[in-house]
Amino acid sequence: MSIQGHFIASTKGRIFVSQFGNSKRDVAVLCLPSIAEELNLSRAVLAKQCQAFAQHGLDSFILDYFGTGDSEGEFEESSFNSWFGDVVSVGEWLQSLGYQKLIVLGVRVGALLLGVNQQKLHAQLPILGQIFWKPITSGKVFANQLIRIKQANQMMGNSSDKVNWRNEILAGNDTEIAGYVITKNFIEEIEAAVISAAIEWQSPVNWLELATQKITPATRKFAEASDVITVHTLHTPAFWQVPEVFDLPELSALGVTITHKLLGEY
Repeated sequence: MSIQGHFIASTKGRIFVSQFGNSKRDVAVLCLPSIAEELNLSRAVLAKQCQAFAQHGLDSFILDYFGTGDSEGEFEESSFNSWFGDVVSVGEWLQSLGYQKLIVLGVRVGALLLGVNQQKLHAQLPILGQIFWKPITSGKVFANQLIRIKQANQMMGNSSDKVNWRNEILAGNDTEIAGYVITKNFIEEIEAAVISAAIEWQSPVNWLELATQKITPATRKFAEASDVITVHTLHTPAFWQVPEVFDLPELSALGVTITHKLLGEY
């Protein structure tokens, strides 16, 4: 199996794209990872999924948003809204290589990025279907998660100072959280990102509820509001939160099955 790396020009600088497979088919999977520490913790599982795609004759690509991973720039120079431009840049590059149809796979914040840009995504790229891994539907939830990490680190440092870190950041004071500099612009943009249950999905969505055996009420609300959403539950570890290396063949196999169904192959 062929694995390659590419640097692609995007709106703010060059972004890195990992390629798995080189089948010369006219369809590919474009994977949008999560961000910050979730990106690092889930990278190995996502790479194994892409290897499984390639082994079944489907080329797949993982992009590193500007300011993340191996792409140019620093995290504080990037923004949630600008990352959609990275998605379009890679999608257009894939079309130039001969891929006429794309399946997009969004992990956590990657799924949020796809959801809030649903109309623009399908207007600009030939999207055949979508796969969401444990999607975040409210950016404010993710922002709060970051703030809690900062608060926990402060408590572990035995600091007696009580700081409202969200207010501190929104006041324009850039703050380091788990190795990433979080800016006012980042918090404002991601907190404004919300996927509503009333959204008009533009292609089939396979929604994977991971690390659970039951569909949550919130996810059920999305599924009941649309006839293009198929929900799958898989009791995996919460690999985007745990610093361990996981081998999840059931998850990879499910991804392959979903892509074949989207392509009408079974």
